[in-house]
Amino acid sequence: MALTIALGKLHPDNEDGRPLYVQVKSAIATELGKGAWKPGEKLPTEGELSQLFEVSEGTVRLAIVDLVKEGRLTRRSGKGTFVARPNFERSFERFYRFRDGRNQSNPEYGVRVIGLKRDVAADATIAKTLSAGARTKILSIHRTIDQNGIAVCHSTSYLRQDRFGGLVETDFADAALYEVLQTKFGVHIMHVVESLSARVAKADDCSILNIPRKSPVIAIERVAYTYSNQVVEVRRTVARSDKFSYQIELS
Repeated sequence: MALTIALGKLHPDNEDGRPLYVQVKSAIATELGKGAWKPGEKLPTEGELSQLFEVSEGTVRLAIVDLVKEGRLTRRSGKGTFVARPNFERSFERFYRFRDGRNQSNPEYGVRVIGLKRDVAADATIAKTLSAGARTKILSIHRTIDQNGIAVCHSTSYLRQDRFGGLVETDFADAALYEVLQTKFGVHIMHVVESLSARVAKADDCSILNIPRKSPVIAIERVAYTYSNQVVEVRRTVARSDKFSYQIELS
């Protein structure tokens, strides 16, 4: 694939304070952010990249190694270097278990959209994380996850309206948010950071999850990033804790 990289921006070591391999790494990361290569797609060989950047293969190799360490690329022995595919298998949301006495070997899950709103008054933390100024408008997508017909959690995703305003016209009944961002906006989520805490249920939590007032709930906050480490989404999820369990296998 032909790339539009400004080779003139690469300078000898120390001329701009950065070694050449760091400049090559930055240029590749920029192209990843632009979608020059899609998740799972193979990159040109180190020899081809060295010709493109007019540097040695060793310099390219150092840049590739750094990007592999950061999880942006992956190397397959004998096959080459590929754009890493995002893997959210260890997301807290993937480990919800709802013990309702039924056979859990094959539970039925469903997603319901409660609301999709424009011009949301997000709090200062969300606005700052999304790099949203005082006049930047934010939209929200409020959904529930049901297991065997029972709402086990509900989540609200916050995104910048100037970038993703078209989401209000999207039917999320059978669509995953990140797939929509990829196909409709060309935005690829590379990784997410999640934090978990416990708190007391608020009024809307009780109503949506059908739990008593002041029940303990699990609160999860997610921040989703692109390949260029740009924040795309802030998601706040609240899950029932009375029948919640968490299990993960580490190796």
